[in-house]
Amino acid sequence: MICNEADGTDDTGKKYESIIDGMKCYTAEQLEAALKAAGFSEVTSDHHPSKSWITIIARK
Repeated sequence: MICNEADGTDDTGKKYESIIDGMKCYTAEQLEAALKAAGFSEVTSDHHPSKSWITIIARK
């Protein structure tokens, strides 16, 4: 399970990416693709309706 307060598109996440060297906020789609490429199955994501919070759940 991955929980993140930034969805890779929000202004706050982008701000911290520019401040913290090497930090990257990924979108739910990017995380899903990386998990599937790593052999995880049953990958699902949920995006909060009014905030940039995301949750990804996967099974290996």
